[in-house]
Amino acid sequence: MTSETNIRTLVVDDSDFFAEMTADTLTQQHDIESVAANSAAEALERLEGGGFDCVVSDYEMPEMDGLELLEAIRETNPSIPFILLTGRGDEETASAAIAAGVADYLLKLEVVEDKQYGRLANRIENVVSQERTRKKFESLVSDSPDGIVHLTTNGTILSVNPSMAGRLGGDPDTLVGQQLSAVMDSEAANQRLEAGKSAVENGTATRSEDAVGGRHYHNQYIPVDSHRKADTFQLVSRDITERVERQRELERQNDRLEEFASVVSHDLRNPLNVAQGAVDLLGEPADSEEAELVAKIDRSLDRMGCIIEDVLTLARQGQTVSDPQETELSTLASTAWTWIEAEQASMSVASSTKLAADSGRAQDLLANLFRNAIEHNDGDVEIEIGLLESNDGFYIADNGEGVEGDAEDVFEMGYSSTKDGTGFGLAIVEQVAEAHGWEVSLTESDSGGARFEVSSVELHD
Repeated sequence: MTSETNIRTLVVDDSDFFAEMTADTLTQQHDIESVAANSAAEALERLEGGGFDCVVSDYEMPEMDGLELLEAIRETNPSIPFILLTGRGDEETASAAIAAGVADYLLKLEVVEDKQYGRLANRIENVVSQERTRKKFESLVSDSPDGIVHLTTNGTILSVNPSMAGRLGGDPDTLVGQQLSAVMDSEAANQRLEAGKSAVENGTATRSEDAVGGRHYHNQYIPVDSHRKADTFQLVSRDITERVERQRELERQNDRLEEFASVVSHDLRNPLNVAQGAVDLLGEPADSEEAELVAKIDRSLDRMGCIIEDVLTLARQGQTVSDPQETELSTLASTAWTWIEAEQASMSVASSTKLAADSGRAQDLLANLFRNAIEHNDGDVEIEIGLLESNDGFYIADNGEGVEGDAEDVFEMGYSSTKDGTGFGLAIVEQVAEAHGWEVSLTESDSGGARFEVSSVELHD
């Protein structure tokens, strides 16, 4: 066996002098371990023992010439690189060598007379490197859990890895040469072939998703450059059934959650409205004690109303954002600020860019962070929004009193450090962030206040 750097080469020539000299020169001057063989028969015998990475052979030899030797080698060793040394420089010999599948060929006189052993060594290293890369790729393809098949644009299977063969109900060897439409659902096969043809015609890889036999697949169609007469492409098909089923279950849960929240909020609003109407009908309180009692009831009813609205919002904001649009961060912030009642507070944008988001829900996120800053600082606070230095998100910072308690606790549902808070505002912020695939964290601002950082955001110049 050879290592990644060591190369072992068999040099074949009926001239003892040339074979030995070439093998010695490659070994001593170019670090390519080389062994000489003085006939095609000896070469085949040595190759049976294995351990060679490349064969360098003369073309004109008695009993069996170089191309006949290559044909014999291919019967038991179909992929070992073969370099042909020929005394002829005519096109006929070159054409025959290429057709026979030689990895490279050189004029023997150039190697001998001009002492271009360095050139020969370079060719050996190149073809061996290519072969090792090919084997690595084939190993990856063979071991891949993705189904991979090489196809002509008319649907003929040229090669297939075990994963795809298992899906098609056969083994790799028997599937080669068959039509894709004959071994899988014909409608799905035709759709995949059309996508493959489009990829070949446009010269760029394309993607699609489909369902076959109750399973869901994400497919890639990659044009393949080859010397075949027919155009070919590689189909890489990944089973995404579990992902699709998780997504559907999540959507069902979201639907049930929203329905539950809507029912609960509706059923709570009715008695809440009755209670609020009763309070309004009480008229002017008779004394201060009664006035305080009515005010306490009124505050409690207002708080219940806020909780109902926040619960409904929380249920809706957790749904995954499936179609984000490019929106300017400063525009989102300005719009969200108009929702805020804050006569003493101020908001400024230090830096802005476009981001991919659901505008309405991103504005909810910002509005909740603005309210959080105002509620925790008695309304008198300066708020700044800008881009993170890492350029993967944005921040909302204030110059208030700073973070109280554990920074991770603030995102828990129902957590509030103020007596009037519902404890849902920052939970909504986290839900909106997660629905976009973002991350939100709390730290301290440069002025000692709170700084919320929203990262993993797709930004656009």
